[in-house]
Amino acid sequence: MKTIYLLDTNIISQCTRPEPAEAVLNGLELHTGTCAISSITWFELLNGVALLPNGHKKDKLISFLHNYVQPSFPIVPYDDHAAKVNADITSRLIPLGKPTPILDTQIASIAVANNLILVTDNTKDFEIFAQHCSLSLEKWA
Repeated sequence: MKTIYLLDTNIISQCTRPEPAEAVLNGLELHTGTCAISSITWFELLNGVALLPNGHKKDKLISFLHNYVQPSFPIVPYDDHAAKVNADITSRLIPLGKPTPILDTQIASIAVANNLILVTDNTKDFEIFAQHCSLSLEKWA
């Protein structure tokens, strides 16, 4: 199957909650085989776990990342094409007085560069890219 969706970090994090949003779980099940994560999301997930104190929770999350996330979702890199898209995005938004957080901009750039729909619970953080830079967004929760 072809990758269609790029999952934001908060979609993967949703799966680790004691009571994950049913709509997110349904979306993941419905779109099995068509979802990926960005290298930025992979970094955010690994970094978030690395910052936790040693213990059962950290061990459980490390296992989740390496035994579920990594084998289930291809990791789309921030490559030279995404960097070019990122430069285009920032060169449009900064003159408008709308600088954006670098990691969100990189995630959006990867989605745009690869013609993927970004799935996020934080549509507010990404609406500017949809309005000004042809990012396609979906919210499953």
